[in-house]
Amino acid sequence: MHTDQTQSVGVVIADGQRFVNKRDKIIHSVNLHERLAPAVSCLPAELLSEIFMLTLPPFDSLPPSKLRSPMLLTRICRSWREVAVGTPSLWCRLFGGSMNSYCWRMRREAFCYRTWLKRSRGLPLSLTLTRCPQAGSLTHLLQPYTNQISSLRITYCAATRDLLLNDLPALQVLIIEGQVNGEFGKSVIVRSIMDHSFTLRSLKVSAPPFLLYLAAFDPSKISRWPHLTHVEISVCQQDVLLKLLQQAPNLFSAKILIEHTVPSPLPTELCTHTKLQILHIHRSRSFPPPPNLLNFLSLPNLREFMTGSVWMWWPHEEFKALLARSQCPLEFLSFGDAMTAISKLYEWQAEYIALIPSLEVVVNPASGRRVRYCRGIYFS
Repeated sequence: MHTDQTQSVGVVIADGQRFVNKRDKIIHSVNLHERLAPAVSCLPAELLSEIFMLTLPPFDSLPPSKLRSPMLLTRICRSWREVAVGTPSLWCRLFGGSMNSYCWRMRREAFCYRTWLKRSRGLPLSLTLTRCPQAGSLTHLLQPYTNQISSLRITYCAATRDLLLNDLPALQVLIIEGQVNGEFGKSVIVRSIMDHSFTLRSLKVSAPPFLLYLAAFDPSKISRWPHLTHVEISVCQQDVLLKLLQQAPNLFSAKILIEHTVPSPLPTELCTHTKLQILHIHRSRSFPPPPNLLNFLSLPNLREFMTGSVWMWWPHEEFKALLARSQCPLEFLSFGDAMTAISKLYEWQAEYIALIPSLEVVVNPASGRRVRYCRGIYFS
C-alpha cells in the first residue's frame, strides 16, 4: 500500500515538473517575441511591404481567405494592417467568381471582392474567374476595374462571357478554359481575341470545341499582333499558323492543335519568322495530314519542335528540308504517339544530326522511352 502511494506521488510530481517546464518554455517564447516585436515595428514600411510580398500564396486556385496573406496580414496588429492596406501590389491578384447563391453570403463575398479590388489602387490586375451563378453580379462588380485588367484567366460561362464583351485596354494575357457551346459563344471569344490583339502578349484557348478559322485573321494587317509572344490554340485550317506567324513578328512560342483540315489555298511565298523558338504542331488522329505545311516555313531560331500522331504520318523529307532551309539551332525534337514509326527514328538519326549538330534529344512520350542522340551515338 505504501509503495503504491509513493508511486502515485512520484507520477504527480513528474507531471507537475513537465507542466513547469512547458510553462517556462512558453514564458521564454513570449519574452523572445516581446523583444522581437519592437524590432519588427521599427522596420521601414517599404521594407515591411517587400517582406509581405514574399508571403503571398501561389496564384493558382486559392480564393481570398482570412487565413492567408494578404488578408491575414491585416489581422495581426494595427501597424501591420496599415502597411498591408497601404501596399497596392498585395491586392493585384485575385481568384474568384464562384460566388455563393445565398443572398447574404453573396453580399458578403461581393463586399470582400470589392474591398480587395479597391486596395489595388489602379495597378494592373491579374484575375482568375471561375463559374458564377449570378452573371450580373460579377460583371457589375468588375466594371469599375476593367481598365486595370492585364491578365485574365476564365472558365467560360455566362458571367465571364459578359466580361469578355467589355473593352479591356490593358489586357496582355488571356486564358479561356471550359466548354463553349453554340455559335454565339464562339463568336464572343473570337471578337474578344481580335479586339485585344494589339495588346495581347499571351493567348491560350483550351475551351473545346472552339476552333479558330482563317477568316478570324485579317491578312491585310501584317502587324495585327505586334506584342504576342506565346500562343496556344486549336485551329481547323493549317493556314492559320502561317497567317499568325506573318502577323505576330515577336512570337516566341506557338502550340497549335489542328483538329481537322478545312480546304484552304496554299500560300505562294515562303514564311520566314526569326523570333520563333518553340513550335508544337499536333493533329487529331482521325484526320489525314495537311499538305506540305512545312514547305512554306523558314525558322532560323527554332530550338524546340514537337509533333503528335506520328504513328499515322510524319513528313520526314519536308521536315529535313525545313531544317536545311532554316539552319536553326534545334535542341529538342519530340515525336508524340510514335507507336509504329519509332523504328524509322533510327533511319532518320544520321540525317538529322548531319543537318543540326546541336540536336540533343528525341523523345517518344507514347512508349515512355528516351532516345538521346549525341554525335551519332544512341543512348537509351
